[in-house]
Amino acid sequence: MQTFQSTKELGEQFLAKMRNTCSKCGYNPCRCAEIAAREADYKRMEAKWAKEEEARKKAALAKRLGGLRALEDFTADKYTNKDILKALSGYPYGNYFLWGNAGIGKTHAAVAVLRNVPNAYVFRLSEISRRFRASLEVPDEREQVRFFSSCYMLLDDLGSEKITDYLQSILFEIIDNRWQNRQSGLIITSNVDVASLGQLVGDKIVSRIVGLCGQKNLLHITGKDRRLG
Repeated sequence: MQTFQSTKELGEQFLAKMRNTCSKCGYNPCRCAEIAAREADYKRMEAKWAKEEEARKKAALAKRLGGLRALEDFTADKYTNKDILKALSGYPYGNYFLWGNAGIGKTHAAVAVLRNVPNAYVFRLSEISRRFRASLEVPDEREQVRFFSSCYMLLDDLGSEKITDYLQSILFEIIDNRWQNRQSGLIITSNVDVASLGQLVGDKIVSRIVGLCGQKNLLHITGKDRRLG
């Protein structure tokens, strides 16, 4: 036969339990150690997730900026020619052509600006060439043209690499599309001025580069080769 506890007995048991309840965790028996261990585990996991997320962001930034050197070294605080950074302050709402001797910081200045713009990339002509060679189907090639005609990017060291007739036609299409659409967000660096660049990549391409940038954004950087110390 089932017996029932009186209200008094239940109350006494409840009071006894409350007297033995931990004032910190609110449990009887105390679970402070268990809770602390769980919180420590969660904090360790949070730190691990944050570290992994930072590594992913760093890898993604390094990939679009052309490698870890660009990520670690090519920052605005490490660039001494503040006048050039000021001249580039309109990016990505403008287009710019930086030229000057090798090793004077053209790429550094451009990457320092690009690194603060989401979805901005660094390409050399050889990389663009590889991407088009990998596009075996016509729709893929057209998609590549659309991408390079509209993305925010640095076209680095133009004129330093040999250009084939095919690549010249592709480059002309990209630059011409950007010029016709008044597309901003392009920085080009070169070791030579626009007059000399025309002999290397073609006058039609250079004409459109000048049209894209405007005379005021053809920036000559001077100085000595930093790589030589």
